[in-house]
Amino acid sequence: MALALAASLSAPAAAFDIIAHRGASGYLPEHTLAAATLAHAQKPDYIEQDVVLTRDHVPIVLHDIHLETVTNVESVFPDRARQDNRYYAIDFTLEELRRLRIHERQTPSGQPVFADRFNGDNVNFHIATLREHITLIQQLNRLTGNKTGFYTEIKSPAWHRNQGADISKIVLATLAEFGLTTPDAAIILQCFDLDEIKRLRQELNYQGKLVMLIGDNAWSESATDYTALRTPAGIKALAPYVDGIGPWIKHIVEPNSSAKQPEWLATAQQQGLLVHPYTLRVDALPFGMTTQALLDALLDLGVDGVFADQVPPVKAYLKRADSGLRQPDHHPSVLGP
Repeated sequence: MALALAASLSAPAAAFDIIAHRGASGYLPEHTLAAATLAHAQKPDYIEQDVVLTRDHVPIVLHDIHLETVTNVESVFPDRARQDNRYYAIDFTLEELRRLRIHERQTPSGQPVFADRFNGDNVNFHIATLREHITLIQQLNRLTGNKTGFYTEIKSPAWHRNQGADISKIVLATLAEFGLTTPDAAIILQCFDLDEIKRLRQELNYQGKLVMLIGDNAWSESATDYTALRTPAGIKALAPYVDGIGPWIKHIVEPNSSAKQPEWLATAQQQGLLVHPYTLRVDALPFGMTTQALLDALLDLGVDGVFADQVPPVKAYLKRADSGLRQPDHHPSVLGP
């Protein structure tokens, strides 16, 4: 713990990466081109793209393999649900998905998950392809001089293979079109599936930066045993395949707002792995913490960055931290510091 504290106090906060979670998802419907554009204007280090496939095997930027939580698919295609009453992106062609309108994420009862966010009323937000997101961000970088990178997640690879589609091969082929598969490319590829992480390195020969997302077994993200992974032995076995880990924030901070520093996290840092925990949301902070307290804890842990729904409050905090001013601040609103 002392080593982590010393590292965090000696390293400038400017080295702390900010990943715009699903674009500027604290302000606009997630993963839309509008959210990516706003995120780019907020100057994060990376913008995240979650990727799933369409029926015609086009990679699109969408957080879930399902559609109904963020689109109006039920009204456009009322008879296309599977037996579980879910609408799956892979059951629709890209042309069909273009007809859908994206809205703020909703609960099963139809209520917005984050009521203060813009829900898309009177604006037509649409599903976009991975190619469109990459092109947009690369062109915005060119025009503005920014160097915003990509943080791309391969979603549910085992499930996609069961549907007859190799999402990893398709995503890598798309990234290669844009020169984003080399070790020095401005991209980090991430996945919740340990078997797929190994496959990306060994079978598919991906040479770029790779992060293992670490969740909770209760989420059923993949067949990976995250409890076993969150051990020193699990991290040491993982280290040869990855450049970093993405742990859930609640696994590394305590309800009393202090840094938790589990042994497996210390092991990851000793192995030289990047640590990018997820997700900071100023309107849904863990354990009732303030943004100040959470970021204080993360810096004390010596992590390398954070996924954030709202980039501006994090940037404002880091500016204060670089000035040596880590005193309590006002709890930031959704719209800024």
